[in-house]
Amino acid sequence: MKIGVRGHDYGCAAPRELARRISDAGFCCFQLALHKAISGFAPQLGLLNPGICSEIKNAFEDRRLEVAVLGCYIDPACQDEKKRDYDVRRFLEHIAYCRPLGSSIVATETSSCTEEDRQVQYKLLVESVKRMVEQAEKFGVFVGIEPVLKHTLNTPELARKLLDEVNSLNLKIVLDPINLLSPDNIERQNEIIDECFELFGTEIAAVHAKDVTIEDGAFKPCVIGTGLFDHEYFYRKLNCAKPGIAVLREEAKPETAHLDIAALKKYALL
Repeated sequence: MKIGVRGHDYGCAAPRELARRISDAGFCCFQLALHKAISGFAPQLGLLNPGICSEIKNAFEDRRLEVAVLGCYIDPACQDEKKRDYDVRRFLEHIAYCRPLGSSIVATETSSCTEEDRQVQYKLLVESVKRMVEQAEKFGVFVGIEPVLKHTLNTPELARKLLDEVNSLNLKIVLDPINLLSPDNIERQNEIIDECFELFGTEIAAVHAKDVTIEDGAFKPCVIGTGLFDHEYFYRKLNCAKPGIAVLREEAKPETAHLDIAALKKYALL
């Protein structure tokens, strides 16, 4: 598997400086959220253009870094119609510039959600994702959706339902298994991992990696391999199902990144 990192965990900088930091740390790919990682870039519609895309792509290619995922984190199930439409149009713009930036997948999470609002927000999510996927089909790239326990798309079953309702080869899942866990269900983590691979294992396009301990009843980040997540169980399944996939360290701390990389290299051999 390809071991990468979330770009903005190395700060917000000019493209060549950011590329240097990520490359020197030992990663071979990364997730790029433009407004979080590239200095002078704002999360607004209309800023992307061929010139800036070429500059960014060349900076990372010179360091042999692959943009494994282009992050465009929006609120695709927002009940405010104007905001939702603006967010989706910004995502569509990222799709149009995905290839010029050197990537093939644009990804987002969904929206914070209560159980009372889930039915309404799920319908809005389906509408948004259908627009996004229609654009992705035109440009030959993929839309990646990341399920999160506290968001609209909150379970493996609902992720499978979304895949079925949109019904497109251009819709994929970005899987962060810990985002489907909590201190209340972590004892069931292998059962939940099994559900993910059974329900959408063939549709996983990228993986986010992290680890956690529990402190005062809440998750606390830690170095990969030192926490409560069963990495061996997960990566045995992942390596069989998706050889060569990009695994992107989230919440990386530059001072301990070498420990994360060493752990992930070990899991890559399972």
